[in-house]
Amino acid sequence: MSQCNAIKPNKIRGFTLIELLVVLSIMSILLAIALPSFQDTIESSVTNSQIKLLMTTLNLARSEAIKRGTNVAICSINDDGNEDCDAREWQDGWIVFVDANGDADGDAGSIDAGDIIIRVFRSLEANSTLTFTVDLFEYDSMGFSATGGTQKFELIPTSGNTDNARCIVISLSGRGRRVEGVCP
Repeated sequence: MSQCNAIKPNKIRGFTLIELLVVLSIMSILLAIALPSFQDTIESSVTNSQIKLLMTTLNLARSEAIKRGTNVAICSINDDGNEDCDAREWQDGWIVFVDANGDADGDAGSIDAGDIIIRVFRSLEANSTLTFTVDLFEYDSMGFSATGGTQKFELIPTSGNTDNARCIVISLSGRGRRVEGVCP
């Protein structure tokens, strides 16, 4: 038998420990550089989705006011599980409802017998700070702001980064306009 037909032993191919350590150290450096900007991108995405939810809420309330031919209100929710208003606690969630007797002021006890709850929105997923210029916002039967004046929702992420803050400015016409950054 010739030597050419002899079975050659297979070489084991793989990486050495030094090669693996070099690759891991390079990956760690790249990750350390990229991570802060990636977190900023995630935070921006979260605040964008949260402000879209608020715009959806405003559009729902406005369309329901026009459809039902009566005032529809939005107020912050009470965090104890009751479906009632709680002044100035917007990050706990909010309620869209028909204020049948017109006595709602955005404080506890605003939703009473005869009022129709349209939808309850629970707290924002991230711990952002959400503020609104009024305790109760209302649309009239024509879809205009019954609250009067220009109102502003402001959403600031927990990091306090104002570049990722978002704002909704609601004019007298009742239309909400989204603004990047803090409210003007």
